[in-house]
Amino acid sequence: MIWWFKARRVAVVLIPCMAIFAVLVAGFPGVAVEFPSLLVGGSNDFLVMLLAPVPITSGLLLSLTARLVEGEAAAWRLVSRYDTALILATGTFAVMLGALVGQLSGSDDAWSTGRNTLFLTGLMLLVHPVAPQGAVAVPVGWIFTVVFVGFDQFHRSYAWTVLPRPPADLPALTAALITFAAGLAAHARYQLRP
Repeated sequence: MIWWFKARRVAVVLIPCMAIFAVLVAGFPGVAVEFPSLLVGGSNDFLVMLLAPVPITSGLLLSLTARLVEGEAAAWRLVSRYDTALILATGTFAVMLGALVGQLSGSDDAWSTGRNTLFLTGLMLLVHPVAPQGAVAVPVGWIFTVVFVGFDQFHRSYAWTVLPRPPADLPALTAALITFAAGLAAHARYQLRP
């Protein structure tokens, strides 16, 4: 377990990324900037909180792809289980922190951050087996797709966007959980490779 923890660079990569995530979630609830919309004239309000999952998803993928190939080749090593536990722990951290900040600040977007992190992590893990180099860009790509084409002329987000949906939106929560579970399954089946 200790060699796995060091090989995955959890302490030097993932934990600092989790700290950046925590600063974004705690420091920017309700903060919005205007971005132009490509589908309708004018602009959409872009919540800075939508970017909060980027450091944690990027750090998670970087940790998962840091490997000691020779050490992991031994059949008795539980690498896949450790990796799955790391993914679940990261997702749990995001959900718990979002709920805590949401409860303390009364911010709906803080509540949504955990769901959004699960969704973006699942997307990233689904893309990784087919595009290993590009998977890290999937969360950022999805966020900017939502910003530019995810709202109608009345500034309401479409259901497919997931990220800007209210925290109690059942379809968004369902989509996030299904995507996260599918990402975990893809990780287990294809074993992330550098």
